[in-house]
Amino acid sequence: MQGATCLYVLPCAHEDHVKLGIAGDPLTRMLAFSPRYFEFFDLDAGWLLEAGTEKEARGWETALKRRLRVHAAPAPLLVPGRAGGRTEWLRGAASQLSAWRDEQAAQGFVLHAPLRGWVHQRLLQAHERWRHGVQALLDRLGPADYWPPAADSAPLRLLRDAMDAQVALDAMPPDDDFPGLRAWHRRNSLVPSPAPRWSDAQARLPE
Repeated sequence: MQGATCLYVLPCAHEDHVKLGIAGDPLTRMLAFSPRYFEFFDLDAGWLLEAGTEKEARGWETALKRRLRVHAAPAPLLVPGRAGGRTEWLRGAASQLSAWRDEQAAQGFVLHAPLRGWVHQRLLQAHERWRHGVQALLDRLGPADYWPPAADSAPLRLLRDAMDAQVALDAMPPDDDFPGLRAWHRRNSLVPSPAPRWSDAQARLPE
């Protein structure tokens, strides 16, 4: 558990299916449900509420699950069983959850909504850890210029998904410390490449 314990509400993208739970590190929890959490969940509709204590967060979760028992639903088929939380999925409960959230925020509890901004900040803070992970892959597999396609390697699929998240959430590291890595990612990415930044475009203009 890292920092404040949060109650999280993670709506699935394109369907009325919500994951309710608590975590000290909600981003790690999202990754447990899908390595492409940034596509699986609707981060613009999701939110976190910081509790004063873990006990308080558990009390919130228990009370909401009891209140919303009629909305209980099975976990989506794409969620791996090892992720757990099978009793914490709901359908048709978005409006009730939003009303409860607003009541708590009015009392002064810290609310992170939409969730996209919070995840963006977490990815920025994780750049150094990400670099260590890339270096470990380089030590194991050699230069990125010679890496196989991401589809052929579980560790490389995870790296592709992590870099796709950085692109999708505008949280790419500011520099390129690893020759060949960005080119490998462009060949394997499943998200559109970001538009050039204005400063980059200016740098390419002829004098």
